[in-house]
Formats: sequence, C-alpha cells, structure tokens
Amino acid sequence: MKQYKQLLCGWILAMGLTACGGGGGGGDNASSGSPPADAIASSEEEPVTMASIKVAPGYDFTTSQQLEVNVDVSTMTDQRAYIAFYQNWSGSDSNPVPNPDSQLLMKVTDNGKLSQTITIGKQQQSLLMVVMFADTSINPVTDVFAVDGGGYAYP
Repeated sequence: MKQYKQLLCGWILAMGLTACGGGGGGGDNASSGSPPADAIASSEEEPVTMASIKVAPGYDFTTSQQLEVNVDVSTMTDQRAYIAFYQNWSGSDSNPVPNPDSQLLMKVTDNGKLSQTITIGKQQQSLLMVVMFADTSINPVTDVFAVDGGGYAYP
C-alpha cells in the first residue's frame, strides 16, 4: 500500500510537471516566434560605445574633492581631544547627533590641533565636526559647516 501511494504521488508529480509547458499562451499569434517589427528596427541601430559618447571639453569627471580641515581647540584644553568629521547626522544643526556609519575621519590630538586633508564626495554640501575631550568636565564641541570648495577652520 505504501509503495502504491509513492508510485501514485510520483505519477501525479510527473504529469503536473509535464503539463507546465511554459508557453506564453493566450491563443494569439504573438507567440509564433517572430519578433515584433519595432524590435527588428531597433536592432539595426548602431550600438552605443564609449567612443561614440560626446562630452564637452573641460568636463570634470571626478566625483570627489579634497577638503583641508584645520581645528584648534588648544585654548580649551591642553589634554587629549578626539576630533571627528561626519557626513550624516540626525537632529537639528544646533544639536546634532552624528551617524557613526558616516564617519569620515577621527583623529586623536594631544595638543588640541588638527591639520588634515579629507576626501569627500562632490555632492556633499555640509559636514559635522565633533570634538570630544578626555577631560569630561569640558562639553563636546559640535559644528555643522557648509562645504564650499575652500577649506574649513575651527574656530
């Protein structure tokens, strides 16, 4: 009996798979195997290649830019400070919360000064600078600034 059920299930499965012909079916002549006329016309067009693309002379293909950042918090402390730059943050510009996944740079400084060049995307319009101090009695410093092609200096 068990063998009979297995044989019956196998037969039903085989018939079910055979019935799935995969035809596009609706009974019309569109599935006759010949491509539509507009497909034939478009296949006769010349393919687009890199050599056939025309670009204005002097077009800048770079997607990134260099930003010189200079931070000096030596007047606030002479102890260790952590200076970081972020692309994304939540909250308002006056009380930003940085997104750790968007961190561009974090440097430790013992003299309160940082001079560094960072690479950012040309589409980046503003960045967040955060300075945290080893001395917890000093509040962290945050500054949201516009990227204008020049450098950045704090303060």
